[in-house]
Amino acid sequence: MSLTSKMAMIVVTSIAWTSAASAERMTTTSQEAFACVSWAAWHEYVLASLRPQGAQASKACPLRIAAKTKVIVVEDDAGAGASEIRYRGKNWFVDNQRLQ
Repeated sequence: MSLTSKMAMIVVTSIAWTSAASAERMTTTSQEAFACVSWAAWHEYVLASLRPQGAQASKACPLRIAAKTKVIVVEDDAGAGASEIRYRGKNWFVDNQRLQ
């Protein structure tokens, strides 16, 4: 590999990394939200919340994030109304309508 192709590779890699990092944004929760460890767990929680007995906290959705808590949005639309957030150093899935 020549020096110019190595430099081009470094530039492309740094641009891609910067773009990915800049896609994240800080926001706050507008309402209390349950945080789930995966999209599948979040989806199951949402379906359970539609039943008369409602959804319960579980190993898959162990965290309740209070309203007006600052979080980092990793992906605004993770599918079917979910957003992927980073809170306390870990990624979680929450209802995107509960984010401002």
